[in-house]
Amino acid sequence: MEQEIVKVFNEQHEQIGTATRAEVHEKGLWHETFHCWLVNENYIYFQIRSAQKKDYPGLLDITAAGHLLAIETVEAGIREVREELGLTIDIHEIVKMGMTSCSIVSEKMIDNEFCHVYLYPFEDNWDAFALQYEEVSGVVRAKLDEAEAFFLGKTSTLNIEGYEYFPDGQRAHLVRPVTTAQFVPYRELYVANVIDFVKNNMYHR
Repeated sequence: MEQEIVKVFNEQHEQIGTATRAEVHEKGLWHETFHCWLVNENYIYFQIRSAQKKDYPGLLDITAAGHLLAIETVEAGIREVREELGLTIDIHEIVKMGMTSCSIVSEKMIDNEFCHVYLYPFEDNWDAFALQYEEVSGVVRAKLDEAEAFFLGKTSTLNIEGYEYFPDGQRAHLVRPVTTAQFVPYRELYVANVIDFVKNNMYHR
């Protein structure tokens, strides 16, 4: 996976070449990712990253996301939803929000991303998921209004509910409050902006 080839861009989002995933993170090169948030009128969904993941193990993250390979179109990123969550969705069913930039610097890497953000209106139940266990260990959701307040910094905890899934087919119900420490660090207000888009463009409330 670290040797997969991705496109490399300058800060103006002009392609300047290609590099491996390992190189872009090591050198802080700008590259493209695909984000797909599962949402509905009441909830936004998050994945629990597998404890086996090299980066941010066990933290809550975008419902499905991944790097776009050099040979892929942006829309091809929809494969991440199938690979990580086991959901087969059609490109015509997802709503394009737009592109945002995100920069996360940690001890292990410099992650400079142009993120293509999409939303999928999810009306199914917990049985719909068939998780890729080396990537994702569970799925949870939070109420839209509560999540918006949390990601705007108005509340210090967020109530989540969902399931941790196990390879033997079992699952454990999760209901608990979480803090920002339980989330992958996003660019400030990114998730709040996603929720605002959902409320104003998908479900006029």
